[in-house]
Amino acid sequence: MKKPRHLLGSHAPQPLKESFYFVLIILFLLEIAGAQTTRNATVDPSEARALNSIFQRWGISGTDQRWNISGELCSGVAIDDTAIRDINPGIKCDCSFNNRTVCRITALNLDQNYLTGPLPASIGNLTRMQSLSLGINALSGELPRELGMLIDLRLLAFGTNNFSGPLPSELGNLTRLTQIYFDSAGVSGPIPPTFSSLTGLEIVWASDNELTGQIPDFIGSWSNLLVLRFQGNSFQGPIPPSFSNLTSLNDLRISDLSNGSSTLDFLRNITSLGTLVLRNNNISGSIPSNIGDYQSLILLDLSFNNLTGRIPDSLFNLSSLTTLFLGNNTLNGTLPAVKGPTLRNINLVANRFTIDNSNGR
Repeated sequence: MKKPRHLLGSHAPQPLKESFYFVLIILFLLEIAGAQTTRNATVDPSEARALNSIFQRWGISGTDQRWNISGELCSGVAIDDTAIRDINPGIKCDCSFNNRTVCRITALNLDQNYLTGPLPASIGNLTRMQSLSLGINALSGELPRELGMLIDLRLLAFGTNNFSGPLPSELGNLTRLTQIYFDSAGVSGPIPPTFSSLTGLEIVWASDNELTGQIPDFIGSWSNLLVLRFQGNSFQGPIPPSFSNLTSLNDLRISDLSNGSSTLDFLRNITSLGTLVLRNNNISGSIPSNIGDYQSLILLDLSFNNLTGRIPDSLFNLSSLTTLFLGNNTLNGTLPAVKGPTLRNINLVANRFTIDNSNGR
C-alpha cells in the first residue's frame, strides 16, 4: 500500500512548497507593516490638547524614562503591555483607529499625585476613555458634568479627595460603567435618578460622604452588583426591599441610616455574601432562620439595631465565619457553649442572653 503524501513535507511538489513559503513571507511582511504603522500613529490632536492642558494645570511635565509625557503621548509604556496601575502618572492608548494612524487615550491613572484644585472640564474631551482613576489627591470643587461625556468608561475612581457639591446627573450617561469608587470624596446630596441607567455596575464604593435622602429603590435593578459600600453617609432608611434582587452580592455594607425601620427579610436569597455590615440602621425583627445557608460569610456586623429573638444555632457553626458583631440589640435566648473553629472575634454585649454551660466549658 502506498504511503500518503504530506503535501508540505520533503516530497511535496515544488510549486506547492513555493506557494506556501510565499504566503508565509507575505504574512510576515504584513505583521511588520502593522507594527510599523502603530509606531507611526499619533494621538488624536483634540485629545492631546486636552490632556496637555490638564497636565500643565497640575504641573505634570517632563520626559519619563518609560513614557514621553512632553512629546508623543502615546508612546513607550502607553502602548505596550504594561498595566495602567504600574504607570503613575500614566496613560494607555489604543492606536487602532483610522487604519492604525490615530491613537486614542483609553486610560488615565493619576492616583496619589498630590493634585489640587478642580477637575478640569476638558477631561470630557477624552471620549474614548475606559478607565479614569484620580483617587487619593486633594482635588476640590464640584465634579464637572463633562464627565458624563466619557460614555466608554468602565472604571471611574475619585475617592479620597476634597470635592464638594452633588454627584452630576450626567454620570448616568456612563452606561458601560462596571466599577465606581468615590469613598471619602467629599460629595453630598442625593444619588441622582439618572443612576438608574447604570445597570452594569458590579462594584460601588461610596462610603464616608454626605449622601442624603433615601437609598434609591432602583439599586435593586443593578443585578450584576457584587460589592456595595454605603457606610458613613447621611442616608435615611429603610433599606429598599428591592435589594432582595441583588442575589450576586458578596460584600454589602450600609450603616447609620436615620429614620425608617428595616428588616432582614431582603437577605433571604443573598446567600453568596462574604461580608455583611448593617450597623446602626434601625433594623428590627429577627436574624433570618436560614442564616446557616450563608457558608461564604466571613464577617457579620448587625450591631446597634433593634433585633429581637434568638440567634439561630447554625450561625455559630458557619465554616468561614471569623467575625461576629451583634452587640447592642435586644436578642435573647441561650448562647451555645461551642462555636465554629474559625470564629475568633465576637461581640454580643448589651443583649439579653443566658449561657449554656451544659458541656462544662
